[in-house]
Amino acid sequence: MVWITLLATAAIFATTLLACVSDVRSLKIPNLYSIIILAAFVPAVLATPDLFGKWWEHLGAMGVIFIITYLMFAAGMMGGGDTKLGSALALWVGLPGVLPYVIWMGFSGGIVALLSIYFKKKKPFKSPRAGSWVAQVQEGRNAVPYGLAISFGAWAALWHKGFITHQLDEVLKAIN
Repeated sequence: MVWITLLATAAIFATTLLACVSDVRSLKIPNLYSIIILAAFVPAVLATPDLFGKWWEHLGAMGVIFIITYLMFAAGMMGGGDTKLGSALALWVGLPGVLPYVIWMGFSGGIVALLSIYFKKKKPFKSPRAGSWVAQVQEGRNAVPYGLAISFGAWAALWHKGFITHQLDEVLKAIN
């Protein structure tokens, strides 16, 4: 059954990569990506419930992150796609992983914000793709593709709580 969870984890990894690419290219994260991440959670938790722990902790984490990111969205600090992506990934992280998730998200978000400031001031790219993050900040707009930070924060939190290493251990046991 660990194979189902491993496939679901691979699917969310690929989806977060797609979300990052989309965010950098257009500062938009399609709703489909958040739906895939949410939908992949169900077979994974059914296949390996011991790996996930208490289901309510995962729903609680999603709720906490949704409230925080929605307030940021309402204040104009974050986009709607970021709110949905962050909440969907919080479902995977669970309450025990929320603190590392938020810390890593904030740290990596700061790095991306610093890059935005640099691109805005120095304009290092001659002809960036129209509508992209780089093009928009070089035109003077304040923009940060926070999907990068959200994705990195989630993966760092999953690694921190041992979710990834546990799956790898189980796969190695199944192979041997």
